[in-house]
Amino acid sequence: MKTFYAVAIIGIMLLGIAHSALSFKKYDQLSAEAFWFFSAGLALIFSGLANGLHYQLQLPITFRYVLVINVLLVLFTVFLAIKVPAPTTLLVAIFSALLCIAILLNK
Repeated sequence: MKTFYAVAIIGIMLLGIAHSALSFKKYDQLSAEAFWFFSAGLALIFSGLANGLHYQLQLPITFRYVLVINVLLVLFTVFLAIKVPAPTTLLVAIFSALLCIAILLNK
């Protein structure tokens, strides 16, 4: 199960990096929309970093914090995927759900 958790962490971080990097391609100028798009990628990266921290430490406190982060991320991304049914939003929702499942199985 640790491998499944590690793959989910890497997947969510790669999606975050791609999302942030693509904000410069999607938007020609630095607008509010460009910053929001970039910040969504940062949120995925920070979620992956927090999960990576828990992956290494395996402490009860990191488990609780990461569980809250993952549940909120799943709720947001699933609602986003329902509202904007694009392949990218579905992919982020799937990886968010996998991350949440992985932490529960890795407990």
